[in-house]
Amino acid sequence: MTRAARVVFGILVVATVASFFLAQRLKNQPAVLQRIGISPAFSPDGDGHRDKLAIYFVVKRAQPITVQVVDPGGQVVRTLATDVHAKAYTRNRFVWDGKDDAGRVATDGRYRLKVVLEDEGRSIVAQTKSFELRTDPPRPSVRGISIAGGAPGEGRAILPTVDGKPLVASLRLRGWEPSARVVRTGPGAPTVVKDLKVEGIERDTSGTQLSDAAGQPRVYRARTGTATWDGTLEDGSPAPAGTYVIQVCVRDRAGVRGCGPRAAVGGGLPGTEDDGRLRGKGGITVRDIGVQANPAPVTAGNRLTFFVDARGKRYDWVLRRVGTRRPVDRGTSDAPVLKVRTRSERGALYRLAVSANGHRVEVPALANDRAAQPVLVVLPALTWQGLDPLDDDGDGLANTLSGPEESRNSRVRAPRVLSALPRGFDTGDAPALAWLARHGKRFELTSDLALALGQGPKIAGHEGVLLVGEERWISPDLGKQLRDFVRGGGTLAGLDPAGLRRSVDLRKSGSGAVLRSPGPFTAENALGLTSRGSVRLQGPVQNDKDDIGLFDGSDGRFDGYPVGWPLEDTGENTVVASAVDRADHVLIAAVKVGDGFVIRTGLPDFARRLATDPDTSELMDSTWRRLSR
Repeated sequence: MTRAARVVFGILVVATVASFFLAQRLKNQPAVLQRIGISPAFSPDGDGHRDKLAIYFVVKRAQPITVQVVDPGGQVVRTLATDVHAKAYTRNRFVWDGKDDAGRVATDGRYRLKVVLEDEGRSIVAQTKSFELRTDPPRPSVRGISIAGGAPGEGRAILPTVDGKPLVASLRLRGWEPSARVVRTGPGAPTVVKDLKVEGIERDTSGTQLSDAAGQPRVYRARTGTATWDGTLEDGSPAPAGTYVIQVCVRDRAGVRGCGPRAAVGGGLPGTEDDGRLRGKGGITVRDIGVQANPAPVTAGNRLTFFVDARGKRYDWVLRRVGTRRPVDRGTSDAPVLKVRTRSERGALYRLAVSANGHRVEVPALANDRAAQPVLVVLPALTWQGLDPLDDDGDGLANTLSGPEESRNSRVRAPRVLSALPRGFDTGDAPALAWLARHGKRFELTSDLALALGQGPKIAGHEGVLLVGEERWISPDLGKQLRDFVRGGGTLAGLDPAGLRRSVDLRKSGSGAVLRSPGPFTAENALGLTSRGSVRLQGPVQNDKDDIGLFDGSDGRFDGYPVGWPLEDTGENTVVASAVDRADHVLIAAVKVGDGFVIRTGLPDFARRLATDPDTSELMDSTWRRLSR
């Protein structure tokens, strides 16, 4: 080793020893920042719970300091104090309201304390004392609902239960201050109907400890629990029929309150997710009786089948044929499956009334003529099913086709249990079928849902098709079937001008279907005829053209109709018969489409007036003759 190398080596040894003793001395000296006290988390959301963060520390030497909050990258987010005098070994307190230097609430995340020692020209970041700013709420949820004492059930949770026991909701908590309540989501606006006690709480065995209530000891975070509902309101009275959801809420360690289903903006009531559903499986249906009928027809003379849910109680039932007063049959049963013969070989619409538990429900049922008939009558079962407010998926919201196209809540399983006659049944569907029964018309009968599923009689092979009631939704395939039928020489008549203007996707599922993606209203219907909506009519509706004898047998004048849907455009098709009001709105019309005809009344009250207005009845008779050719 050369002399120079020995010198360098000696210097390194001396420096190493010196640095060791210096490090030991620094370790034994008190830290510049001492007794740092900071809560692990806070939430500047303005709800009065841990909205601000208090920061405490002492310095070992009196001097001016600047106190800052920095993000994980070391960037200054907020300066809490500038060049303030700090006394030695005296507690210093600073408060952060969660805002940055621009006055905006800082983003959720972890932050640290930074203290600038002005006299020493250096700064210190408290690396071991990070804290969390959180505004995103926790997301507790209802994992499932079961009958008390039983295993979690499949399908919908329904009250009252058959054996009278309450329902128990299994809760996923993950927070403190757990609470639960029952919210009625429909019909009507959401309303809290009862607060529930959270019981059977299981907690973490380590981690942060906070109090569940003022004056209570600190506890670890609640993981799971249960809540029980017996179907009563806060005053002890039975909850009315409807759709309900159990909502559970907790606070996280930052003090943020969160609920599942989440709380809607502006209130604590449940709000939907981006997909239109409520999060979790907390839905409960309250009903005393419900009946499911087949939307496809049986052959006349055979038995109609109904599934009756009377909550395990006996029920009375009466079957009537629409258009007649005398019951077809009646009886009492406690069986969940009810089968009743139609006692007729003719096609007809029936209504079954079931009474139990002091409640009554009616549902429609279809029977097709035993013999082939030239006219096929089609009932709007897609509308019946699509408007029935039933919670199919157990999230606590009724599934109907009336919601947005992209909403998962706008999905309907068919056939469904009905708790009432379909909307519009007594004003549109029943009056038309009653007219056919009174006038002795024979026909084949089906529904649009049965046609879309390929069940029952088909469109092909008939001379005419009569659409009864509002065909609010129509599947693309059924729309094509109707267009092909008319263009091929058939005659189609529609009694409600609002129908065939909204599409719906239909997917077969077992013996039924899932209806989804309901489309918006369109002025042009599935047959290519355009009408943008109703107008107030000017005077009576009067025949002004008739190349096919549509108004034969009447004087062509129709009084007393206040509103109508004018026919505005027929595309390349030709109007061959029409009746207009004084403003020349074309209301009643027959349009040549291909080799066939489309007859539309343009009058929403047409079916309802069949029993009382002779002119309306005569037009119906003339339309029937055209359909039967």
